[in-house]
Amino acid sequence: MTGVNHLLRHKEALVGPHVCGLTIVMLILTAVPTMAQQNLFNIPSGDITPKGEFFYQHQFNFYTTTEFESKSHFVYGLGEGWDAGVNLVDLPLQVDEVPVLSFNDDSNRKPLYPLLMFTLQKQFKINKHIKLNVGSQAGPNISPQARNKKFAFFHYGLVKSRLFKRVNLTLGGYHTDDTFVGQEKHHVGVLVGYEIPLTRRLSLMGDMISGNHKKSQSTIGALYTISKRVQLCGAALLDYPHGKKNHGVVLELNLFGWDIDSHQH
Repeated sequence: MTGVNHLLRHKEALVGPHVCGLTIVMLILTAVPTMAQQNLFNIPSGDITPKGEFFYQHQFNFYTTTEFESKSHFVYGLGEGWDAGVNLVDLPLQVDEVPVLSFNDDSNRKPLYPLLMFTLQKQFKINKHIKLNVGSQAGPNISPQARNKKFAFFHYGLVKSRLFKRVNLTLGGYHTDDTFVGQEKHHVGVLVGYEIPLTRRLSLMGDMISGNHKKSQSTIGALYTISKRVQLCGAALLDYPHGKKNHGVVLELNLFGWDIDSHQH
């Protein structure tokens, strides 16, 4: 579930003896798959990973040619409609500055970032075409100072419906906190997503998080299935409905531990 911030405008430089250690930890966590729910771009997809299988997703949000943000997700299927794991999200990178990585652990300047969020999700099948997902993402921000770690959460409920035998529509709501979204108000909102197949390999895809905070943005893009286990996604990142942030571009890579056509969620 992955949400989106333009955090680079508010970044805090890494200084002192903690620079090397924190930078190494961030690079390792960014490069190594971690466990979490499947997402569209910014919201959970409403899919569940099959028991004993994995799904890895890495997303980059580009705001300029040198400023971008990394998000990594890895899902592990537990069976009986459950999956669980961890997300590493809201990791800013700026390639024309040193250090490349940055963080914010100042409680007076929320949201805090990056975040390491443990996740759990359960799906209930209402019928052949309608599924209900209830899930939560929760965990601390990464900081070299233990006293600066705060708890963030994002709880949600989604209904995923298949329309006209092809179109997947995802609709639900969320409850979060200011550590995650940066606002003391607007902690409740709406999630909307869609997938519209055009061909066997190509689909339109997008989503929206409502509200008036750093995570309330929309995407309009597409998904292309490269092979049975690899998908590449791209989208325009829009500041609607927040309306106070820069636009950007989203690139996303999905890696499946199983043949995509072999499981129907």
